[in-house]
Amino acid sequence: MKSYSVFTLISLACVLHAQQPSTDRLGIENDYARINAEAEKSSKIELRPAAEFTPRAGMPNLFAKLEKGEPVTIAYYGGSITAGPGWRSVTLEWFGKQYPAAKITELNASLGGSGSLVGVFRADYDLIAPKPDAVFIEFSLNDVADVRDRPTEVAGALEGIIRKLRRSNPDTDICLAYTLHSSGVDLLNQGKFSASVSLHEGIAEHYSIPTIHMGVEASQLAKEDKLVFTAPKSPGDKDAQGRIIFSNDGTHPSETGHALNGAAAIRGLEKLRSNTKAVSHSMPAALCVIPWEKAKTIAAEDHATFTGTWEKLTAADGPGCRRFGKRFYSWFPHLFRTATPGSSVTVRFRGTHIGIKGMEGPDSGIVSITMDGKPPVKQTLFTVYANAWVYVGSPLPAVTAGDHTVTWTLLDEVPDKEKMLAVKKTDQDFRDHPEKYKNNTFSVGQILVLGDLIDVNGKPLP
Repeated sequence: MKSYSVFTLISLACVLHAQQPSTDRLGIENDYARINAEAEKSSKIELRPAAEFTPRAGMPNLFAKLEKGEPVTIAYYGGSITAGPGWRSVTLEWFGKQYPAAKITELNASLGGSGSLVGVFRADYDLIAPKPDAVFIEFSLNDVADVRDRPTEVAGALEGIIRKLRRSNPDTDICLAYTLHSSGVDLLNQGKFSASVSLHEGIAEHYSIPTIHMGVEASQLAKEDKLVFTAPKSPGDKDAQGRIIFSNDGTHPSETGHALNGAAAIRGLEKLRSNTKAVSHSMPAALCVIPWEKAKTIAAEDHATFTGTWEKLTAADGPGCRRFGKRFYSWFPHLFRTATPGSSVTVRFRGTHIGIKGMEGPDSGIVSITMDGKPPVKQTLFTVYANAWVYVGSPLPAVTAGDHTVTWTLLDEVPDKEKMLAVKKTDQDFRDHPEKYKNNTFSVGQILVLGDLIDVNGKPLP
């Protein structure tokens, strides 16, 4: 197998557990378009040659079952571009038309704003428990900023998702799908993948997983001046010069952009369908020595220590948690929330990664995070997408393997919510509905851990 020097260094670096970050603030990522562009410029990852499709071992088990008319479950695991109607729905329709005798069940396990570092912790319940026959993973776009700051961890997290799937069922076929961001257009026109896609390609190569990049055609059209990547909404998705408008915000495709993505995905599937010789996929040695496949999510109740004033919400509370939307009921069996500065939650663990899962929304505030008595860092829970309630949860940067104690404390500090919302031009909502934003809260539903939770005496918690 051909090795790329930078990816090899990233793999070896997994041995060296990263320390707590030196920055005094985490999560201040207000303008994702700018951050993604900066990430590409500052990346040290060797960029791989671009290709729309790389077959590798293919998806033979899926197509063998489809040709026989057997029932299959096809899972889609990605961010917002996959969660909503788009290439996912286009490919699912294609499967149904090509194989009408097969009963095809869709598992849309995607979640807006999530990348590999979130996906690996929620994979057991959201992706693997339903036992899919095939999985399409689309995290390269949402991984861009993390690849800039935490490339070793992103590589390990993506590998962890794949190894979880392989451990559960070696017959499950996997395909990595890549979507295009404005920062990657010029690179594709130079014949290169972005840093994030290049990192994903290293993992895909190691596990012989096929990949489809859905943005190659769009980048070529842009090079020919037939497509503009970002422009305001316009009838027919065409600008004043008649060029295709791929996206209105630099990230999410327009209707025509979705169609281009879907067409590219289908071109890849047309090639993959030629291989129908069923196999059990092999499990090569892991690239990362940190066992990311053991990442898990555990209920905060009975596993964390809460101090201060907290309200406990459950699905049975009805109107008490209705403001979070119906998905609250499937995400959390319960949710602890506080609006009282100084209220805190403490978790003890043995391992390398820890995090919390809660709800982010209009009244989210700022927390202070203290690990093992070291100087605290701050994390802003409110983001540019917090004009509505969304699920949040990703691990803190790695710490040296061992026993650790971490405490999150709500601060009496207010995010500049109006300014942050202005990035996505949703700040009018702040002025129209100030009551939504007046509180500054912190919520905890579950704990993310790569390792084990322990009690004050260092014994593993059940």
